[in-house]
Amino acid sequence: MKVHHYVNPHRHSNSYVLELAEGIVVLVDLGDFNTKPFLDWMQKNGKRLTHVILTHEHADHCCGVDALGAQVPFQLICSARCEANMRNSRQNFSFYLEEIPTFEIDYKNVLIVQHQEVLTIGGYEFYFTETPGHSPGSMCVRVGDYLFTGDTILNGVKSPLSFPHSNREAYQLSVQNIKEILTIGMTICPGHDSSFEFEGFEELAV
Repeated sequence: MKVHHYVNPHRHSNSYVLELAEGIVVLVDLGDFNTKPFLDWMQKNGKRLTHVILTHEHADHCCGVDALGAQVPFQLICSARCEANMRNSRQNFSFYLEEIPTFEIDYKNVLIVQHQEVLTIGGYEFYFTETPGHSPGSMCVRVGDYLFTGDTILNGVKSPLSFPHSNREAYQLSVQNIKEILTIGMTICPGHDSSFEFEGFEELAV
């Protein structure tokens, strides 16, 4: 599996591109990056986007879903709370932002995954762990030696827990769940800033 990413203009969130077997491509989070080069790259190299996975419902991680969905079909994967909240501008927080238009996601082809569910996509197993705390709909996704954490684990800074629907107690429980899926040497791909190698739980800002 090859992993590369785009940095979105809005709040510099990350959108990750996963190249899997048989030309299959999966996106993890979908902000407002310019998707034309991405679509051109797929067409030129015989790739096809099959899934977009959302780590959570906040605008900087999902604001590009409807726009990309109008150009290419895919199945959207997220938690149940994420699915509900992304369709509400107050819950995805776009209602309160000036730098991007207010939106409510309308995309219909959605697969809801449960805590500890496993899906096989493009020859790889995707392990989903619900991690509420930063937001009610947060989840982490493990694929091989990669862990995509959204805003639940960041690089060198603590997860923001100051949103109206953040929950510190839920976050601490989520941290315990994350301990069970992290192994030394794994690459953590956060929702902002650069990816980093996991060297021990005491090194994380949680």
